[in-house]
Amino acid sequence: MSTEFKLAAAGDILMIGPILRTAKHLNKNSYSFESIFQNVAPLFKQADLVIGNLETPLAGTEAHYTQSNPRTGFTMFNCPDELAPALKETGFQVLTTANNHCMDRGTKGLVRTLQVLDDHGLAHTGTYSSDPGTENHLILDVKGLKVGIASYSKGTNKIPLPSDKAWMVNQIDPSNHRKTAEHVRRLASKVDVVVACLHIGKECRHVPLKQSQKLVNLLLDNGAHIILGHHPHVIQPSFATKDNRFAIYSLGNFISTRLYHNPATNIGVVLQLTVKKETDGRVTVTESNLIPTWSTRLKTASGIKYRILQINQTLLKPEPGQSVSDWKLMQKVWKQMRPLLAVRHSSS
Repeated sequence: MSTEFKLAAAGDILMIGPILRTAKHLNKNSYSFESIFQNVAPLFKQADLVIGNLETPLAGTEAHYTQSNPRTGFTMFNCPDELAPALKETGFQVLTTANNHCMDRGTKGLVRTLQVLDDHGLAHTGTYSSDPGTENHLILDVKGLKVGIASYSKGTNKIPLPSDKAWMVNQIDPSNHRKTAEHVRRLASKVDVVVACLHIGKECRHVPLKQSQKLVNLLLDNGAHIILGHHPHVIQPSFATKDNRFAIYSLGNFISTRLYHNPATNIGVVLQLTVKKETDGRVTVTESNLIPTWSTRLKTASGIKYRILQINQTLLKPEPGQSVSDWKLMQKVWKQMRPLLAVRHSSS
């Protein structure tokens, strides 16, 4: 008898300063993030497994959550703890934490982030507070199937890990692609379905790098059934293999301010997949759906608020509080980006 489940995934969750300021309660040191996600939460409700990339530490209260690293020049993030229950309420069950901002508040911030996620019942993988050894992944039971999730980052924005704690972050670069493939192959021997989450590539580029393409194909060849990519902050193409495995190079931003004055960074996708294990043991992705989203600012009765909109709905009727200029820009950018969401079929 075959078994199937529905998976939903979103890209980068980037809680940058302006978003935090608009989520702060007036005259209180507390925050409310739920309204940001209210228009897209229904997309997750029917999924059996929902995955997102948490690209901010939850490192504790600060006067300034978004800072600049004086040594590297990179922006460093942090976010109030209230984000965790908001993501839980939105429908997320798993957050990948291996990304270039996971060390923005050092090892203490990394460890505290995982504790906050644990406290709110959010599973996570990619970064670790104790040495995971060869178990540097997450295995979940989803409708009777064992699903293995592995998360990797291309780096930590030049913030070094302690020399004796390299295990804290699953890092990846061309020199250790084979090691990553071995990890995926080992995980595949333990589970029914393997999901590999890759924080790789080049920002604001819509065409995946050649080395990204080689890595994705390598992991598919070594047992991954689904590849979820992020980091470029814009959407990149997806494809299905002839044996019905699925990969998307970049899901884009789920929530973010506009980055680098590039409106393409306002667009992300919510991915919906149906994953099936046949009676003969074969695992296939039988359905895929890419729902485009637009991360923007609205004028509301309580002031400016950030909100993630479903583009297809909003094209029919602007969201209350959305400016005409923002609606027209969304329309223009979506017309340019739409061809990227056509799922290609690989011959390999």
